[in-house]
Amino acid sequence: TDEIQNLITVASTMTINIPTKDDETCCETLRLDEVLPSAKALVFDCDGTLLDTMPIYYESWKRTCDEVGLSFPIESFYAYAGMPVVDIFKKLIDEQKPTLCPQECEAKKKQHHADVEAEGRIAGPIDVVVQLARDYRGRIPLAVASSGWRDHVINGLKRIGILELFDAVVTADEEEVEKGKPHPDIFILAAKRLGVDPKDCVGFEDADFGMQALQSAGYLYASDVRLMKMYPRNVEKRMEETNQA
Repeated sequence: TDEIQNLITVASTMTINIPTKDDETCCETLRLDEVLPSAKALVFDCDGTLLDTMPIYYESWKRTCDEVGLSFPIESFYAYAGMPVVDIFKKLIDEQKPTLCPQECEAKKKQHHADVEAEGRIAGPIDVVVQLARDYRGRIPLAVASSGWRDHVINGLKRIGILELFDAVVTADEEEVEKGKPHPDIFILAAKRLGVDPKDCVGFEDADFGMQALQSAGYLYASDVRLMKMYPRNVEKRMEETNQA
């Protein structure tokens, strides 16, 4: 739709400065040290923020798109990260193959994801973010706000033993979430369930659409976990740079 395309255009203009091995002072952790003492609640995205699911998710996306005849390169996958699955399918279908049904494609992707997990590919924790949740558990309320399917989010958090850290889990497939990310609905609802004003919440995201949603929700601070020194993709980047040096 035109609305989704406009949101994609806005997100594509957002500049993300990933720190390199020569720029450690740009670490997001330093910014959090300044803002977290003022926070009354923390709200975390799940996939790519708490759980390192993105490589596994892309595999299920690739299998689904190959089956139904859609093109979805990995660059587009990361560009659309944070949007609900069905909304991404709507965008791809509108552009490439209007005869397909987004809901049917979503069901196929869910099965492919189950197949990937059955093969033994299970997402682990993103330690640098999970540790923050552990540190603040019991001090202030914590929530998860995810565009993922509720059963997948709950099971993923249970699998790595962190579900009990959170006072609320909000997912985009709930009726109360009228619009998914990059709209602010899910983050506003998460703050409401914690009983905290959004302006007193700090949110954590790994996607441009999620960052846009946090900012629109009026959060005290939107933390881009991709800027954290020990975020998985950054570790891989530094290892590549070291090997090339």
